Amino acid sequence: MRSYFDGMLRYFEFSGRSTRRQYWLFWLIATLACLGAAYADYRLYGALPTLEQLGPFTAFASIVHTIPGITVTVRRLHDGGRSGWWYLIQLVPLVGGIVLLVWMCRGPREWDNPYGPDPRREIAATRMPREQRSTIPRAVRMGNATPPRPVFSPETGAPSQRFI
Repeated sequence: MRSYFDGMLRYFEFSGRSTRRQYWLFWLIATLACLGAAYADYRLYGALPTLEQLGPFTAFASIVHTIPGITVTVRRLHDGGRSGWWYLIQLVPLVGGIVLLVWMCRGPREWDNPYGPDPRREIAATRMPREQRSTIPRAVRMGNATPPRPVFSPETGAPSQRFI
């Protein structure tokens, strides 16, 4: 969800880089939002939206996600070390869409490139180390480190071998 909001908050930002996770999660949630809007239009107006006639919810969801979709794709191209102008390769029928899809699936070429520092380093710097994530003390999480107290036998008054 954070990846989707990152794409929406960087609405008009073409500079910088976006990771594969940010790109694909943005598109997943945007697609689900558009499908939900199409379902709402269907339930309210009784007809499936077409390209010629979109319902109001579908039109709104499509318009809201158009520019962030372009910007997150351009930033994803930057992550691969390519110029944002390569976005126009999808205008070439069939081949352009396949090439763009392959580029979106591939990882970065260099860690730091002319389009900015690697965003994975920034994400990793904000995370807490795994040992510090829990507020429960380690001895309690891993089993109590102190030995259990012996139970005293009422007959002998000495500790027995049983533990509760």
